[in-house]
Amino acid sequence: MNIVHTEITPMPSPQPLRLVHAYQQWPMRKVFRISRSASEWSPVHVVHVTDGVHIGRGECGELPYAGDTPQSVEAGILEIAASLNDCGTPERLHAAFPASSARNAVDAALWDLACKRQGRSIWDLTGVAHRPSLEIDFTIGIADLDEMCRSAAALREQGYREIKIKVDARDVVATVSAIAAAAPGAKFIVDANEAWSFEQLQDVAPRLSTLGVVLIEQPLHRDADHALEGWKSPVALFADESCDTCDDIARLAPRYDGFNIKLDKCGGLTEALAIVRAARARGKGLMVGCAGATSLGLAPAYVVGTLCDHRDLDSAGMHFDDRTAGMAYEHGEIRSFTSALWG
Repeated sequence: MNIVHTEITPMPSPQPLRLVHAYQQWPMRKVFRISRSASEWSPVHVVHVTDGVHIGRGECGELPYAGDTPQSVEAGILEIAASLNDCGTPERLHAAFPASSARNAVDAALWDLACKRQGRSIWDLTGVAHRPSLEIDFTIGIADLDEMCRSAAALREQGYREIKIKVDARDVVATVSAIAAAAPGAKFIVDANEAWSFEQLQDVAPRLSTLGVVLIEQPLHRDADHALEGWKSPVALFADESCDTCDDIARLAPRYDGFNIKLDKCGGLTEALAIVRAARARGKGLMVGCAGATSLGLAPAYVVGTLCDHRDLDSAGMHFDDRTAGMAYEHGEIRSFTSALWG
């Protein structure tokens, strides 16, 4: 792995940088339910940054468990906009503002703007090797068990080899067992979204290991995962809600086998690449995830995904529609974006 993240040299702007933004709701094909909530649409915030000649685009979602609301994310974007000409590169933005969904949207727009102004691709600017497609998982939300089994079988027919199963604390082993029977040959990620106790994890993990489960994501609440220190799980444990930025890696390393990077949590591609370096230095596994993004929000996550072991980049496929020049899903993979979309 060789990430050459070259600092972007600020280029003289024909005009001062200007930011415009919009709030959008993207309807989902069906209700998506996890252990703590259910969604019929994905809220996203779109940011355009222009120098009067070029336009860079970015997008973020919202993290309700972290306190995000449409109003708070908009306020965060406007706060950054007020100082934009003092922090007009991803590095300066990263130094000036803490991690947030809002920073993610602006970070992505600044990367895109830098690509357009310099006539270079995001792969050139980051030093990350381009890959034309990535194998991904596809997520099954909590629903009636028959419906979950039908979804799993359909995903296998579509070529997905890794399936993420959302669960709560109820009937975990029976649910996974039924889905495994409906989708033979698949590997599974079980995501509890903080719903289990440590005692439940100790009980179900050995049984899940016999059902093709290769990863358990965020089993305990982020304020209770200290219980994981010193316990060796028979299935790899990855942190999601517990891990936001690089600052969390050292503290969480004794508890988890890997980390789920989400750009809305860490505040953008700039920090995500730093997390990759920090986690790999400790020999940890990596996943990249998403929070309701369209292809515009998934594009910078795709860059991170080229460096990860697991890729949960399915959100654009859950919507009724997508952006113009959006990324395509095909045979269990997502195809790379072009500069017509981003980067």
